[in-house]
Amino acid sequence: MRFLAWHVDYVRATPTERGRSSMLGNPESVYAENALLVFANFEKADEQHTTDVVDRAISEITAITAQLGVKTVVLNPFAHLFAEPCSLETASGMLDSLHKGLSDRQFDVKRMAFGMFYELELKAKGHRLSRIARSIG
Repeated sequence: MRFLAWHVDYVRATPTERGRSSMLGNPESVYAENALLVFANFEKADEQHTTDVVDRAISEITAITAQLGVKTVVLNPFAHLFAEPCSLETASGMLDSLHKGLSDRQFDVKRMAFGMFYELELKAKGHRLSRIARSIG
């Protein structure tokens, strides 16, 4: 798994059109303030140890949000960053687990749907921790 996380003053995501892959989840608008926007990609190599990868991602995201003082996380499935994504079913299950694990830790978690393009409006912060990339796995 790899992810790119941005600390944002706000993010507004409005669904615009379906992508080529199957759509999973409700394509609803998302709005959050003072949030960590996570562009998440699950990779082929993650399929062998999904639980471990998700647990490590939860730990990383929890550590980042603690440094930032953020309690809202927006999950954006984003297979466009990296070369070899895992199957849609595996990625969706891992995103479900990530969502649940963060919610269980008292985060307000919002999520964009797989297979949907969104118009994004955001204001990103400009401090040294405002853009973070991680590779887990």
